[in-house]
Amino acid sequence: MGLEKEMANVAAGLGLATLLAAPLAAAQEKPRWYKGNTHTHTINTDGDSSPIDVVRFYRDQGYNFLVLSDHDSITPTEGLNAIFGTAAANATDRTALPFRPFMLIPGEEVTDAFTPEPRAGQDPKARDLGRKEIHLTGLNVARVVARQKGNSPADTLQRDVDAIRAASGVPIVNHPNFVWSLTADDLKPLRRAPLLEIWNGHMQTNNLGGGDRPSVESMWDEVLSAGTMMYGVAADDAHFFKTPPLPSAPSAPGRAYVMVRSDSFTAAALVEAMERGDFYSSTGVELSDYAVGPAGVTLKVSAAGLSRYRVLFIGRGGRVLKTVDVTPAPPVGATSLLAPRQAEAVAYEWKGDEGYVRAKIIDSNGLMAWTQPVVVPRP
Repeated sequence: MGLEKEMANVAAGLGLATLLAAPLAAAQEKPRWYKGNTHTHTINTDGDSSPIDVVRFYRDQGYNFLVLSDHDSITPTEGLNAIFGTAAANATDRTALPFRPFMLIPGEEVTDAFTPEPRAGQDPKARDLGRKEIHLTGLNVARVVARQKGNSPADTLQRDVDAIRAASGVPIVNHPNFVWSLTADDLKPLRRAPLLEIWNGHMQTNNLGGGDRPSVESMWDEVLSAGTMMYGVAADDAHFFKTPPLPSAPSAPGRAYVMVRSDSFTAAALVEAMERGDFYSSTGVELSDYAVGPAGVTLKVSAAGLSRYRVLFIGRGGRVLKTVDVTPAPPVGATSLLAPRQAEAVAYEWKGDEGYVRAKIIDSNGLMAWTQPVVVPRP
């Protein structure tokens, strides 16, 4: 039995999807990485800047694609793409001259909520204390998606997922720890919902958890371990592009993004790559190489300045399977402290009992990156 079929069968038995990055890359001619942000707001809802100013920021910062995910509405992208976008063509065909592809992908943040009915004898005004904010981004939706409401947080989520799918979009479940709204148990039953924000740049999304509530990353591992595959997304959720309240910079842009691998620079190709998990997420750490093969996974950090790195390979239940410290070295003969440095590739070999394997990379200044979980076949 071939490896792809074997892994697909294992995945089906676990109820998990399978990421086969190496076979995928082999089938494509020249796939490349595209930097994008899937969650951003403008003055059309609760942002502080016009769509054109928001788009200009990301274009100038070297992003390749952007989703303007205003609440319960779709900010038109045709005019913005006419000004800032590049032709929908295979970017790898442009080899003679520098090419900075950029596009807007239509999107919407479906801003739903679930509020339980008041208990017997409870002050009706107190029911708002149990309110759960349930927000999802619809990527590349063809029309505005209305809030669907539901009988529970999980039911509301699934109804919104189904509505986004009906509008030809791909859903992302946003910031589950925002006002402590969602739990892993709400996410486990989801179907046709391949994407979960594991890091959100908003100042009230409680990415790291607290008190009796786990971090979003821990929730992610619990969901994966229960047999529901969701790929992890990092996004800005940017609202403030002008001088933010000091000393903090809440909901500022440029804090988190995805790096999507595709051989074609079209909205459909980028969204499809995300849906199959061919991307990694980051708050600033970037990879120069990442591949999954028959024996395991390898990656190489793109060294930045004098930063050093720790790579964690993580499996079922959030168990750390292997830790590798990476100290990039300057080239032989370098005489400057600031000479560009190179990091050695690191690898993890399958054992067969991991369930899945994903990597988390942490740099010495607190920036992070996450690769997507790969289902590991038993020997």
